[in-house]
Amino acid sequence: MSGFCRKICCWAVSRLPAFIVGIGVAILAFFAINAAMKPVSKSSYCGANCHEMKPAYQAWELSAHGVNRHGVRIDCVDCHLPPKERYFANLFAKARAGAKDMYKHYFGGAYDGEKIRKRVRDRFSNDICLHCHEDLLVCPSSFAAQSAHSGLINRPDAPENRCVHCHEGVGHERKSKLFSE
Repeated sequence: MSGFCRKICCWAVSRLPAFIVGIGVAILAFFAINAAMKPVSKSSYCGANCHEMKPAYQAWELSAHGVNRHGVRIDCVDCHLPPKERYFANLFAKARAGAKDMYKHYFGGAYDGEKIRKRVRDRFSNDICLHCHEDLLVCPSSFAAQSAHSGLINRPDAPENRCVHCHEGVGHERKSKLFSE
């Protein structure tokens, strides 16, 4: 073995323990982050702990995403964050949203739920809805629904073809009692 190869082998072997420890720390950090995110990813966490979110949480509980005849319950993070399959995008979006909400809670001014609702609605992407509702043309409830969903499929970027254009309250049923403070 040449001197150069021997130096590389010695260098690699001398750093192997640090590399193995680094891998172990990364794996532990991965599991710790996931364990810490599990309780704060439940809808009940924000609904019970954040007075600003309580009206939205109560409205969500009454919506088709909170309770329905199929027994399927969609959590807030399923609509308000990137899909869980996109792990790092979901993780960073959750951290950013959480930090922003904490800052707003402790240092922000008065909470204007209606203003925030409109901002969220205006930024809401069809991709979020289509993640679960990909088969829009299967058993449409009416000809109008079939026509609207066909428009969404053919021209997804048109403002009138945004899911929230027709389904504005689907995630949070608008009950005036719930939104009065």
